[in-house]
Amino acid sequence: MEKLSAKIENWSVVDNLIFNGFRELEPGQRLTGYLMGHTDLPNGVIYTSVIRSVDKANGLVETGNTLYHLGQMNESYQLWSSAQRQGLPAPQLRVPAFVPDSRRPVTGYPSPSLQALRHS
Repeated sequence: MEKLSAKIENWSVVDNLIFNGFRELEPGQRLTGYLMGHTDLPNGVIYTSVIRSVDKANGLVETGNTLYHLGQMNESYQLWSSAQRQGLPAPQLRVPAFVPDSRRPVTGYPSPSLQALRHS
């Protein structure tokens, strides 16, 4: 049976759905990115099954059911990958502005009124 093929743009490599950082493009990892041209799936963001083989020279990644043609790499992943090749520490990821600072509460809590605590 011939595998389905599709293009994946803005791709990066992770090891699971709970993002704990990027990983090298190698078997055992997973691609995530924007899927285009798959006959059974709509265009959109995808998290693939486990990578079985990688052909970096031709920009091909094979998973259990699909052969992915790699398009443009995700910018943050490209910075991370470049730092890895040079032996540098991983660059800090930019957090989008809509993500609130986790160290501060989103809304303040009203301070209790002393009069509400007193019993006359």
